[in-house]
Amino acid sequence: MSAPKPALMGGRTRAQGPSPTTRERIVATALRLFSEKGTSAVSMRELADAAGVTVPGVYYHFASKADLIQAVYHAARGADADGAIEPPAVQSHTVEARIVEQAGREFARLLDDAEFLRLMQREAVLGDADALAVGGALAEDWRSRWQTVLAGADDLAPEADVVVAADVIATFLWGLFVEYLNHHDPTVAGRIEAFAGLVAPALRSDAS
Repeated sequence: MSAPKPALMGGRTRAQGPSPTTRERIVATALRLFSEKGTSAVSMRELADAAGVTVPGVYYHFASKADLIQAVYHAARGADADGAIEPPAVQSHTVEARIVEQAGREFARLLDDAEFLRLMQREAVLGDADALAVGGALAEDWRSRWQTVLAGADDLAPEADVVVAADVIATFLWGLFVEYLNHHDPTVAGRIEAFAGLVAPALRSDAS
C-alpha cells in the first residue's frame, strides 16, 4: 500500500496544527499495521502497544476490529468523525445521465481505493470475519448511495425497482474494477455509458 497522507497518519507538526487525537493515532497505526501484515494477523494487543494506548483504550473508541477497519477506510475516504460519508452530489437530472455521472465518480474512487480493497479481498478470501463484516457493510453503503442517486432522477418511473437496479449497477462496477485490475486497461471505463444506455430504459417513466 502506498504511503498514507500525513493528515491520515497523524504526522502533523505544531506549525501545521494540533497533535492528532488518540482516535486518529489508533487509526493511523492500524492503517500501517494492516498494510504490512493484513487485518487477521494484527491483534488488538499489538495494535494498542504500537499506538501507545491500552487495549481497553482501543475498545473505548472502537467496538471491534471490524469497526476499526471501517474507520481506517472512512478516514481515507474523507468521512467525518462519525464515519459518515458525504451523500452523492449528482448534478444530472435524468436516470441515464445520473448513472453515467455517478458511475464515473464511483469507478474513479474504486481505483483510488484499490490497495485497500485488495487487502480486504485477500483477507476475506482467507476467512477473516472482520474483513468479511466490513466488506458487507461497505457493499450495503454503496448500494444505498445508488438507491439515492436513482431516486433523484426526474424521469424515474413510479414502479421502478431502485433496490434491484442499485444492485445491478454496483455489481457491474465491481466487475469493471476487477477487469481493470487484471488488465490495467483504462478504456474499460468507456463501457459505463453503454451500460447506462441499457439500464436506463427499464427505469424511465417513458419506458415501453
